Amino acid sequence: QRRVHGVSTQSFFFFFFFFWSTFFGGMSAPRILNFINNQDVAPAAGAVTFQHRNPANQSEVVYELGFSSLADVDAAIAAARTAFDAGVWSNMATKDRNAILSRACNLIRERAPAIAAALCAETGRVMPLCGLEVPQITESLEYNMALALTTNGECNTTWNPAQTTLILNEPVGVVGCIIPWNYPIMLLGQKIAPALCAGCTVVAKPSEFTASTAIMIAHCFRDAGLPAGVLNMVFGGGPEVGGRISSSMHIDMVSFTGSTATAKLVMQSAAQSNMKKVALEAGGKSANIIMPDANIDAVVGNPFFLLSCALLHSGQVCAVGSRLFVHESIKDEFFAKLTQAFRNFHVLTHPASGEGFPFCTGAITFRGQFDKIMELIESGKSQGATLACGGERLVADGKDQGLFVAPTIFTNVTPEMRIYKEEIFGPVMCCSSYKDIDEAVRLANATEFGLAAMIWGTDVGQALNVAKRLQAGFVAINGFGAPGPHQPFGGYKQSGLGRENGRVGFMEYFETKTISF
Repeated sequence: QRRVHGVSTQSFFFFFFFFWSTFFGGMSAPRILNFINNQDVAPAAGAVTFQHRNPANQSEVVYELGFSSLADVDAAIAAARTAFDAGVWSNMATKDRNAILSRACNLIRERAPAIAAALCAETGRVMPLCGLEVPQITESLEYNMALALTTNGECNTTWNPAQTTLILNEPVGVVGCIIPWNYPIMLLGQKIAPALCAGCTVVAKPSEFTASTAIMIAHCFRDAGLPAGVLNMVFGGGPEVGGRISSSMHIDMVSFTGSTATAKLVMQSAAQSNMKKVALEAGGKSANIIMPDANIDAVVGNPFFLLSCALLHSGQVCAVGSRLFVHESIKDEFFAKLTQAFRNFHVLTHPASGEGFPFCTGAITFRGQFDKIMELIESGKSQGATLACGGERLVADGKDQGLFVAPTIFTNVTPEMRIYKEEIFGPVMCCSSYKDIDEAVRLANATEFGLAAMIWGTDVGQALNVAKRLQAGFVAINGFGAPGPHQPFGGYKQSGLGRENGRVGFMEYFETKTISF
C-alpha cells in the first residue's frame, strides 16, 4: 500500500508564517520585483503577471511575479556593465571584496530559516533538504573567497633572460547567469560565487518558479554593502529573458544550467552575438551500476542509494542515477527488495514536516513538469516496460490539489524506449540487467549524456576501474550527494561544457593576459 503522509501542519505554518511576516509583511501572496542597481524595480508597464502556485496545494498562490520586458533586461545589463567598467568591484582589493562577501554570508545564515521555508513553499521539497541547501551558497562563497586570495599571476624569465613575461588573470567582465528551479540556491551559488570573487559583475536570471528565494539572497548581498550594479536579477520566460542575456553584445560570458536543448540555443546565441564565453551544465541520464559483489540489503537499505534512484527531490535532479543496471545473478532479488523499498518510501503531502527524513520526498515543483513525468510514465507502459510499482498520481484526503507522483519502478526497460533515453526529471527508475562488466560499461555509456554515474559494490578497487571507463564527469562510488565546492562538476558529451566548483570552475571566470617586455 502506498504511504502518503498528510501529517500535522504545525511545522509548515510556523515556517511559512515566519517567512511571509518577516519579509513580505503579511500572509497575502507577495509580488516579486526585479533587482537592479540594488533596488527592487517593478517591470515595465504591461508586464505579464505570473502566479506561482504551491506544489503541494495548487489552490494556494505562493507569490506573483511580473515578467521582465526586454527593456528591463537591458537596464540590468547596463547596470552591470557600468559597474564593471567603472571598476567599483573589479578594481577593489580582494580582501575588501571578501569582507563584503563575508558579511553577505553572515546575513544568509541569519535569515536561513526564512529562506528554507520559502524554498519549501516554492519547490514542494521536504523541509530538511531545504535546510541543507541554504548553507551551500555560503560554502561556495567562502571557498571561492579563499581561491581569490591564492590565484596569482606569473612572472617568467626562464625562456629568454632578456625578456620578462607577465601572465595575468583578469575578470572576464559581465556574466549572465541562468539558473534552473530544481536546486536554485546551490546553483545560484555555484555561478555567482566564483563570478563575484573573480571581480565580475552579474546579471542573474533565476527561474520564475523559485523567485522568492532568489530575491531574498539578493537582499542579503545588498544589505552587506555590495556596490550597486554588481549583482542584478531579472525574471521571466527563458526564450525572452534568457535569450536576451545570451545574445547581448554587452555581456562577456554566460553560465547556464538547464536542458541540453536550451544549452544549445544559449551556445548558438553566444556565438552569433559577440562570441562570448559559455559554461554549460546540461541534461543527464545517469547510470546506477550494481556490481556483482554488492551486498543487496546494505545497498537497498542505504538512504543515499535510494535518493540516487530518482527519489531525491522526487527525481528533479540532473545527476540522479535513473538508469539502474544490476548483474543478472542478483537481479531478481535486488529488484524485489528495491520495489518494496520504493513502496515504503514516504511521500509527504505537507513537505515542511520532513517526517521520515531521509526516507521521504515531496511534490513536483510545477504543473508542466508534473505533466511531462506522467506522459513519460504512460510511454513506458505503452512501449512494453514492466511497471513494478508506482506510476500514478497520489492524492491526500481524497483531493488532487498537490503535484505528487508515486515512486515508480519500471523493469525490463530496453534502449529504444523513451524512458530509457530521455531525462524524465521525476521519481521514475528504469531497471535493466547485464551479463558482465564490459556490458555494464557499454550500456552505461550508450547515451548522448555524460553527467554523472554511481557504482555500488564491496570491491572498491574493481569499482574504481569501472569508474575510469565511464564517460561521465562525476562518478560516485558507494555514495551519492551534491558535489562540494571543491569538487569540479560538469558533463561529458551533451551534458555540457566547462566545469563548476573547484579551482577549475573558478578559473572559468577569468581571461588570461600575457604582457611581454
